[in-house]
Amino acid sequence: MMKQLKAGLAGIALYATCSVADASIDLHFAPRSQTANAIEIGLNISGLGDDALATYDFNIQFDPTHLAFAGVDFGDPVLGNQLDVLNLGGNSSAADLLAPGVLNLFESSLDDAADLQTLQAGNFTLAIIRFNVLSGGSSELDLLINGLADAEGNALSANAAPLTVNTVAAVPLPGMFWPMVGGFWVVLMRRRS
Repeated sequence: MMKQLKAGLAGIALYATCSVADASIDLHFAPRSQTANAIEIGLNISGLGDDALATYDFNIQFDPTHLAFAGVDFGDPVLGNQLDVLNLGGNSSAADLLAPGVLNLFESSLDDAADLQTLQAGNFTLAIIRFNVLSGGSSELDLLINGLADAEGNALSANAAPLTVNTVAAVPLPGMFWPMVGGFWVVLMRRRS
């Protein structure tokens, strides 16, 4: 009985260390820039270690009453597209609205596994997502992982955290603002004459 208990505890300890090591990859949003009308969010990956990312498929959920999807740029603005390390182009990628408030991002590398393993950075930006701000308030971005695979096609697991975006909608100027400015301009020009 004691031998079985020790074997069981050893198995639990082994399982716990495997899942901790496997969950060291982090996916996270990082606000890049924001105005009253638009916001850019980076989708970053870190902690790849010895793994190289070759494919991802994510659903990003957001509040469609606060934000409207405006576009996406795949790749890191400084390092380039790390799923296309040789910069040959031709990767399969897509950004599609599946429903109001649900954006699907997909990319699959055509580079060799050896090139990805050798040349890919351990931490980089996967994509920069642009939203138009529709109204003020806060909107949470949630990341749902449909698939994540390494250069050999093996599934990877990752931790993903939501991001709360506080938006401030543009304040419209009163309808009489520009005629008032014009009137002041006319008065000022007459005084100078």
